[in-house]
Amino acid sequence: MPEGDADPNQPSASPGLPAGPGDAALMEPFLHKPGFLLARVDQISTALFAGAPGGTTLRQAEFLMLVGALGPMPQIRLANASGMDTSTTAYVVANLESRGLVERAPCPDDRRRSQVSLTRAGGNLLREVTPRYAELQQQLGAPLAEADRGRLRTMLHTLGADARGPGPIWTPACDPAGGVLDKALSFLARRALQVFQAQFVADATHLNLTLRQFSLLFLLSQRETLTQVAFARLFGLDPSTCGVIMRSLAGRGLIGSASSHEDRRERVFTITPAGRQALAEVHPLAHRSEMAVLRGFAPAEQAILIRQLQAVVKTHSPALRFPGAIAAL
Repeated sequence: MPEGDADPNQPSASPGLPAGPGDAALMEPFLHKPGFLLARVDQISTALFAGAPGGTTLRQAEFLMLVGALGPMPQIRLANASGMDTSTTAYVVANLESRGLVERAPCPDDRRRSQVSLTRAGGNLLREVTPRYAELQQQLGAPLAEADRGRLRTMLHTLGADARGPGPIWTPACDPAGGVLDKALSFLARRALQVFQAQFVADATHLNLTLRQFSLLFLLSQRETLTQVAFARLFGLDPSTCGVIMRSLAGRGLIGSASSHEDRRERVFTITPAGRQALAEVHPLAHRSEMAVLRGFAPAEQAILIRQLQAVVKTHSPALRFPGAIAAL
């Protein structure tokens, strides 16, 4: 039976796995977590933007639009305007430079710094990418009424611009009424996601876990065993990303693996005692980090944020190759 047609009240149909909570029931708690929903919106944005002119990625498009709107700028200012850490900014700029879309030169007022500017080719591509980016924002916001879209943008902007957390600095560089990124749902969702991820990592520093690693430990504590493909289908990630998460935890002894009885080429993963101990320690920290990010929102506002993100995820998840078990939406 195709995953989307599965009975949410039945155990997982993945072959070779022991019975456990039904997929939809197991994933239901995640559907009320802003961090999970924002990560899913980011996946959706990437999928919807695929095939953009010149094979441009979302981050590349945003860099081109920032430099096009604000003019040549120091690379560090571009990092702040895009909410990126300096190493990621350098990587994206180097990629654009290798394609002849931007160029770097010493800053006139500080030659130790690089100034980034558009080339003619970059300007030409920008004219093609800009309407595609605007179309993406319309697609993302389509499930919401106009007033709700505005409210969601405002809440995400508030989360992303909060400088009290440990995430990369974001200095909104344009007028919110007509700025490049200030009102783009795809960017604002990713920026808010950065804030949730950074806060979690900061609160759980001693455990050295990411949100996705924590999620896998939780799922294995409930399902007992998962294969890489089963994790992908359940959680809604591509199998290669799932493989990275699983290998990292296995390398630290937090999960174990053995060959599947049905297919010796496939590995079956289980949580270890050390993994259960780590999960017990990190679980309250995950809640604390979420509350730290949402500290400026009343409970009613938090509920509105979650409902609006759920509406976007429910509408657009079919665009993903691995939409996950989100039937509860």
